[in-house]
Amino acid sequence: MTEKLKPLNELFGVDDIEDTRDKVTEIQISHLKDYHKGNLGENRYSKQDLQDLVESIKVNGIIQPLVVRPLENEDYEIILGHHRRDAALLAGLDRVPCLINDDMDDDVAELVFMDSNLQHGFEKMSHSEKAELIYRRNEALKRQGRRTDLNPDDETKSVDEEFHLSRSSIQRYLRIYKLSDELKQKLDDGKIGVKIAVDLSFISEDCQRFISDLINNEDLKIDKKMSEKMKKVAERNALDENTILKIINGKEDDKEKTEKTKSKKKAIKVSKKVLEKYFIPEQDQKEIDKVIDEALKLYYGSDNAEES
Repeated sequence: MTEKLKPLNELFGVDDIEDTRDKVTEIQISHLKDYHKGNLGENRYSKQDLQDLVESIKVNGIIQPLVVRPLENEDYEIILGHHRRDAALLAGLDRVPCLINDDMDDDVAELVFMDSNLQHGFEKMSHSEKAELIYRRNEALKRQGRRTDLNPDDETKSVDEEFHLSRSSIQRYLRIYKLSDELKQKLDDGKIGVKIAVDLSFISEDCQRFISDLINNEDLKIDKKMSEKMKKVAERNALDENTILKIINGKEDDKEKTEKTKSKKKAIKVSKKVLEKYFIPEQDQKEIDKVIDEALKLYYGSDNAEES
């Protein structure tokens, strides 16, 4: 599916990561700014994880430097190391060791940031965070002209190896990314399931907002049958608030069944006994139809037959 991002030592132009020691610079924490797209993986760490890191820093200092890139006014953007920065503050430090990369463009910065989240604590992320990581990483790879398809050949890395998820799971998360923020939160809170969330991602933003309001105000429980029905109706561009309410109340199914029943024409069959009585096997269907037509005209009367 994807090519693996260059390791940090290559990004800093050295043979081994240990050789980056000479490139480490102490930077005041007040000059370090969060990554411009937000700290996606901030929920990977528990309060205990943070406290453990604080105690480690008090004893050993920061062993692994932060990775930053320069901004204006002597400020720097953190690409890797938000958690270490936060722990350093709690440990009473005012400066932290950093590796400064002057040549890291937005796409490379995005991929370095995403890979860090992917490799450390991905499984602890919420569903919405996983969806955002997978989507943003794919988009950054596309901009660099790299493969992001979900059907790799033998020479590319499989989705399973890259994300430790099945391809169907990757597809689901790419759909979940399209959910409204309100429904993403409902997914993270366990109020809707993953497969239901995928179905709801196919409906309009207005309908998603309406469903979210129903969950909040009416304590609505969306089941798979409902979500599948909403998706199906949305694909016909026929889903609105009234239709959603009918689906929830089970009335839309009854309506559809009634319409299907009405649309079905009752089949009229001529019994084998009658066919054998009036026709011989050698007669073809065209001739049989003609005889039946003439007989019915006589039965109903020619005028009535023409009108019908």
